[in-house]
Amino acid sequence: MRPLDTDELQNVEKDMLYERFAETLLAYLCQQVSHRQDAEDLLLEVFLAALQNTSLARFPARRQLAWLRRVARNKVIDHYRHRGLFTIQPLGQAPEIEDQDLTPEQQAEEQEKWAWLLQTIEQLTPVQRELIRLRYVQEMHLTQIAVLLGKSEGTVRKMLSRTLRHLKALYEQNERR
Repeated sequence: MRPLDTDELQNVEKDMLYERFAETLLAYLCQQVSHRQDAEDLLLEVFLAALQNTSLARFPARRQLAWLRRVARNKVIDHYRHRGLFTIQPLGQAPEIEDQDLTPEQQAEEQEKWAWLLQTIEQLTPVQRELIRLRYVQEMHLTQIAVLLGKSEGTVRKMLSRTLRHLKALYEQNERR
């Protein structure tokens, strides 16, 4: 049996890298995005980046995992930025950006939805309304909001997530009436 050359050795090490860390990274990615398929796509992107890093195989396992987690985190951020270009806009500008090709009936329905949303936002607590305003009207980042509120970024993220879930539930409840 002949010894492995450098390229073959690196390929074996990268296969081991996948076997060692794929499950951990996939679990993280599944927590960060809504669909498993998106998480699997991001996992693929992470390991494609790992293939391009020739020095990664020489790192100790802990440093490899840290590097892969950082890449995974950046891929999640890129994922939401890309989606954000298409779906997230400041709340105050949304009615102005509406599709001008809508029929008058569709425009009336859209205006009604915006009215329902604004009424629903009024049902939130003052803290929840402020959080929505800072994030979506002022377009502040979670880190900026955390500093402003004197809370950790993780706490603000949870507060915002809970507020959005609550807002959605209230909106759907109001819409059924």
